[in-house]
Amino acid sequence: MTPRGTRNLMYAMILLKIKFFEVNDLAELAGKYDEVYLDSTLFPNMWPQLKALIDDGVRVFYFAKPWTWRRWREKYVNELKAKFGRKKTDYGDAYILSRIHEYKPRLFKEITPLDVEFKPLLMKERALADELLRLRQRHLLGIDLEDEIEDHEERLRNVRGEIVENAAEKIPGFAEVAEKLGLDNEDVNALSALAGLLIYLRWPYEVSSFHKAKKLLGLYKPTREEVRRFEERSGEKYVKRYSGYARRCLNALTATILKKERNVFPPKAKDEKEVLRRLLGILRTINGADAGEGAG
Repeated sequence: MTPRGTRNLMYAMILLKIKFFEVNDLAELAGKYDEVYLDSTLFPNMWPQLKALIDDGVRVFYFAKPWTWRRWREKYVNELKAKFGRKKTDYGDAYILSRIHEYKPRLFKEITPLDVEFKPLLMKERALADELLRLRQRHLLGIDLEDEIEDHEERLRNVRGEIVENAAEKIPGFAEVAEKLGLDNEDVNALSALAGLLIYLRWPYEVSSFHKAKKLLGLYKPTREEVRRFEERSGEKYVKRYSGYARRCLNALTATILKKERNVFPPKAKDEKEVLRRLLGILRTINGADAGEGAG
């Protein structure tokens, strides 16, 4: 299913005989379909609707590589014009999604129950942190913004506290991971960053490899040969793509750990890799212990 943001109207495509129809609320699909597929645009007001679907047992997937969209549209341009009369239409985009799913289903990622719990909070945390940084920069230029800065600092503390509280309750093994990393209840910023990092690493639904995690976080540097092969295969210039927010979470987590353990600041990329390796090792240990308990 693909929602296209025109007010509150969404165009939906269900991968069942390629049916196209309109819905005003994603929750209307609950109880009707086992799986729903979205494009990469997840609007803030969609999270409650997604939660309703997932709570009802529907598996929801989104297209995880939006930068390839133009290439896919060009691939099916003749089919789009024949079916819809134009290259760019909402229904045409839904049709492209169905074709991608048919041939490259791995390009879709499942939205997890923890995603719908935490992604809205993480988006709010990011927006407040970015705005606070802008206010502080403007304040340094001589603009009196002390009251606004104080207000944003309090709001940011509250949101991070809410993230940590929810993480302790809903993310399996969160307290154990935090303890093994040397964090305590006073490290709210680092604990909030840890929660965000775990969500982006898709814990506990996956235990990421170090290589995959480095790519997600922008810590992997491809060889010249890898770049050459990519550019020959795709016909496009290589561009490093990673989650900036997840990397920021790792940086904040690393900064706190380094400060506590070595009194070193700021962290470097090698420090971030070291903390990431430690974190993944802890997660593998917990996952192995859980598997052992299940086997017993």
